Amino acid sequence: ELECYEGMLVEVTGGSVSGPSQSFGSDPVAEAFVVTRPGRAFREPGIEYPGLPGLPVWDGNPEVFELDPDKLGLPNRVINAGARFDAAGVIGFEFGGYELWPTELVVRDADVLRPVRDRERAEVTIASLNLLRLYDDVDDPADLRTDGELRDDTVVSSAEYAVRRAKSVAYVLEVLKAPDVLAVQEAEKLGVLEDLAADIAAADPAVQYTAWLEEGNDRGTIDVGFLVRDTVAVDAVTQFGKDEILAFDGSLLNDRPPLLLEGRSINEGAAWPFAVLNLHNRSLGGIEGPEADRIRAKRLAQAQSVAALVQDLQTANPDIRLVVAGDINAFEFSDGYVDVLGQIRGDVDPAESLLSGPDLVDPDLINQVLAVPPGERYSFVFGGSAQALDHALTSQALDGSVRGFTFGRGNADAAEILLEDATTPLGSSDHDGLVLYLTKDRDGDGVNDDADVCPATMLPEMPSARLGSNRFALTDADFAFDTSAPPGQGPGRSYTTEDTAGCSCTQIVAAEGLGDGHSKFGCSIGVMDNWVRSVR
Repeated sequence: ELECYEGMLVEVTGGSVSGPSQSFGSDPVAEAFVVTRPGRAFREPGIEYPGLPGLPVWDGNPEVFELDPDKLGLPNRVINAGARFDAAGVIGFEFGGYELWPTELVVRDADVLRPVRDRERAEVTIASLNLLRLYDDVDDPADLRTDGELRDDTVVSSAEYAVRRAKSVAYVLEVLKAPDVLAVQEAEKLGVLEDLAADIAAADPAVQYTAWLEEGNDRGTIDVGFLVRDTVAVDAVTQFGKDEILAFDGSLLNDRPPLLLEGRSINEGAAWPFAVLNLHNRSLGGIEGPEADRIRAKRLAQAQSVAALVQDLQTANPDIRLVVAGDINAFEFSDGYVDVLGQIRGDVDPAESLLSGPDLVDPDLINQVLAVPPGERYSFVFGGSAQALDHALTSQALDGSVRGFTFGRGNADAAEILLEDATTPLGSSDHDGLVLYLTKDRDGDGVNDDADVCPATMLPEMPSARLGSNRFALTDADFAFDTSAPPGQGPGRSYTTEDTAGCSCTQIVAAEGLGDGHSKFGCSIGVMDNWVRSVR
């Protein structure tokens, strides 16, 4: 649609940078992707235009074109996505796409580095991060997969490995705020994660991680694994589907087999069990090329395999606190060929996709990305279109414990050249990490759910008349029972919600069938002592 402007002098006021500066070999800072309006471009449902008959079509975001500052003599500069710009210049065509070659350019940078919020009391944080092919400086021997294909690593220089580790450490500590569990993708081997854990501990001795990783089938030896803080006790780490076969051609189904962590949060009260299934599914690369049929079939088969695994876990334990997280390489909607997320969640609409399997998951999982405002639903930028490839799906049993979900910004919007800058976490990967916040104390009464005798405690409570002498009630939200002390030494007693197993005076009165006096003036010492003894 820009052909009619080719070769013309144009002006853009209030445009937006939709994709950051790229790097091409000897040109470390090259074109950025832009649109002429406020707000970036997003990937939308369906197959890219012209699509296929009877299926949803995505227009391909034709409003996106490239900005090439040095084409007509201006200096190239690092431009991050989210920035606004004004420009005047010529519309040109190069390498199969339209470009703006500016003679005048003003860029107003965006706040690209946006850390997640701090955790609150009794919150568990589950995170995921694609480490962007994090290889070390050791040349490991190649090995053969079970199908005879060769697996071989990439070796980087010691200097590059040090930079990559430094940036990842900063991103985990400063942007993701040291989550309890970090599911990682694209780590070369266990030793790489162990190096990362050691570097994190050196940077902040209060943050101690243990690394877990199982080797998979990826030809480039990138695997999925976990970094687990000492706030979590690990009961098991289990790999699934390493030898599973793709029926389409008899090849191995899973390059990076799913990895399940089962553990318990052991800080701040009673142990709180949960499970995290780490995924790194087949990408969309080649989905419209000569191998399209195989790739589409593989994406569907992987999604159905994961769905069957999820259902097995839910059947074995209907109350499982399950998080399915990772670089799932799928959108929150159908790409028109396969609805990978729909298959895994248990929400399948065959009319939306070329290929579809049966709905295997009941009850459905919940995609936490859908709780994010539409303008923030992205973890990756491709060709100037923002898209969510990284997700956290939660079981129904976790629904009441979810306290938030967010992306840690600083990677997807960062110029590619920043990958080489050890002084900043910006651009540590090409994916933004995500953090899911779960509370162990759903009613906020200071007692973890597994030890809470009285769910749905309402704080503060007030007696209907006044707080009597030597009577106790939770008149504020500090989890300590308040009292009105009489003259002299006072009651000689103190109680907290931990003592009462999460029960307020109002709940104790109801449970014990006590009279109006306790409702009016608070619970007596005798009532409190008896209750505390009964719940210990």
